[in-house]
Amino acid sequence: MQAALKKFALDETAVSGYIYHKLLGHEVEPQRLNPPMPDRFSAPGLPELNHSQVFAVKSVLTQPLSLIQGPPGTGKTVTSATVVYHLAKMASGQVLVCAPSNVAVDQLTDKIHQTGLKVVRVMARSREELDSRVRFLSLHDQVMKSDHYPELPKFVKLRQDIGELSRKDEKRFKKLLRACEREILENADVILTTCSGAGDRRLQGLRFRAVLIDESTQASEPEILIPLVHGIRQVVLVGDHQQLGPVITNKQAANAGLNFTLFERLIHLNLRPHRLQ
Repeated sequence: MQAALKKFALDETAVSGYIYHKLLGHEVEPQRLNPPMPDRFSAPGLPELNHSQVFAVKSVLTQPLSLIQGPPGTGKTVTSATVVYHLAKMASGQVLVCAPSNVAVDQLTDKIHQTGLKVVRVMARSREELDSRVRFLSLHDQVMKSDHYPELPKFVKLRQDIGELSRKDEKRFKKLLRACEREILENADVILTTCSGAGDRRLQGLRFRAVLIDESTQASEPEILIPLVHGIRQVVLVGDHQQLGPVITNKQAANAGLNFTLFERLIHLNLRPHRLQ
């Protein structure tokens, strides 16, 4: 988190100038993007969108910074997955998708996978062996099933059988693992992880044109910044500021404003959210 804050403050390439100044509350000229718009806005494999959902999708595709307010039961996940589908199809670059919780990331992973996009779910190493309905989309599982690196599963099995590898084999294993992970990540249309997971070393050096952050009203502002410092040019924050906000256990930090989310602050800066119905 501290690394992301430092990068946001000091690295001019971390995020676009427009987004940087908007997040700091500076007065900037409004910007509008002009991507080639699709003939239809509902995504393949997902339910048809209603009028409010179509309007939200259409609007955010033309804005470098936008908010989607999704009260319970308004199809927030389907709308988010549809936005990501169109961003991936029309953007010249990968899309990063995050949320503060693993449950929300898994739900979006499942929905976005249904559109036919090439999806990679990046999990913490400690969660890689846990059962999940999207485990087959995890970076770990895709590495183990890669046809390009058949030695990797053998090294993993050898590690499990004897406890540790020789120094030579360990060095070879780590080199192959890094190369395979990089290849899979670079060939993905969409990479999904938690907000804190966006700081994972495996994502270092990757640049994303766009990011969508779900449950953004349940994350603190520093947490939201972690996904934003990957060269982002387009940001979509999804949430509902009328529901419960982030859990800040330190009262002093909460009183100092840490419980006031970026979503809320942008509304106070007159950025109007697109409300789903």
